[in-house]
Amino acid sequence: GDLVAFIDIEDVCVGPLLFDLACCAIGCCFHDSTRAHEQHLDMELFEALINGYCTHRKLPLVERGAFVSFMQLTLLCNCSWRFVKFNIHPASSHNVPEEARNSYLELQRRFEYLDNSKVKDNINAVLHTHSL
Repeated sequence: GDLVAFIDIEDVCVGPLLFDLACCAIGCCFHDSTRAHEQHLDMELFEALINGYCTHRKLPLVERGAFVSFMQLTLLCNCSWRFVKFNIHPASSHNVPEEARNSYLELQRRFEYLDNSKVKDNINAVLHTHSL
């Protein structure tokens, strides 16, 4: 049950705290499914992340309501970065391995997964337990 992780603060900036927490969730709480090319949010890891975070800072109602949207926002940012970096950027696009060129697809599938109403309900149920 314990979540132990290293958090890379390379891209730390001034902005909504929720963006960083959502980015951590999409980076640390997803697993590949047993089915090819599917993504799965590990609710146990997600709950551990939220529990740990909320021991120091509770999530206000507005942040709980926007959490899934921020998860999707961080996925779009990272997905776009991977696509441009490995497919378009002239200095790095040639001789890039196929796996790197297609790495944006993993994040695209996570974005699509988060559009499922049952997934949103499960995420919101975890967030609801941390009401102010």
